[in-house]
Formats: sequence, structure tokens, C-alpha cells
Amino acid sequence: MSAKSILKVSNVKAARKTSKTNSRARISSECISPVEQKSCGRREDPAVEAMQEAGAELSDIFKQLKDERTAAKLVRAIRCRDARAVQNLIDCHCRVVNFFCTRDKDCVRIFCAFGRNHDVTVSFDICVKREVDECRRQFW
Repeated sequence: MSAKSILKVSNVKAARKTSKTNSRARISSECISPVEQKSCGRREDPAVEAMQEAGAELSDIFKQLKDERTAAKLVRAIRCRDARAVQNLIDCHCRVVNFFCTRDKDCVRIFCAFGRNHDVTVSFDICVKREVDECRRQFW
């Protein structure tokens, strides 16, 4: 027959040997690198939320161009330099900056701002090859 003995242990402390190098090093929950120190006081960076908003909005803008009629409207608006038509097709966070031409393309520059304080800005160009002059413009 076996007898089980119960041993009660209390007030046990663990001792740890520290070396000279470990005693000087201090681990902190503070930011370590200078890049991290800028956002150290904040819990959430508003630019991250704005970047996510930008991704979602720009994705929606380009997703609507899968529709052939919408894409044709945008191509015609760019070729005819119709800022109002381009503006109606893009999001309210974005605006038409200017139209310009390259040797064989008509282009529009679009600027978008996202976030409460415009923490993220995106500008991009959309260019379409000039094949037919639907707007009856005079070229020099």
C-alpha cells in the first residue's frame, strides 16, 4: 500500500544572478528607435486609418471602370477635357487638377485626400491613347 504525502510549499523566492551587462541594460515599454518615437504617445496613428480609407475608395473608383459604359464615359471625358464629367465619375474625395497631353495621349491628373486632416494624399494620372478626335479639336 502506498501512502501519498502532501507537501505544502509557501514563501518561495527565486534568486537570479545578474551580470554586469544585464544590470546596466534597461528594458522599457517606451519606443526605442527614433522613427517609432514620433507615434509613441499615440495609441492609433490617424494616417493608418486614412490609408485604409484611401485603399477602399480608390478600389471602388477603379472597380466601377469594369463597366464598359462607365469606362467609355471616362475615356470620352478625358479626351474632351471635360472636368465635370470626370469629377462625376470619380469620388468626392478626389478632384481634377488639370488636363495635359503627351505626344500621343490625352491625360488627366487627379488628386485625392483622405482622413480627417487629409493625413494621406494620392495623386495619379490617367492617360488614354489619342486615336480619334471626337471633340473636333484643332491640333497644331
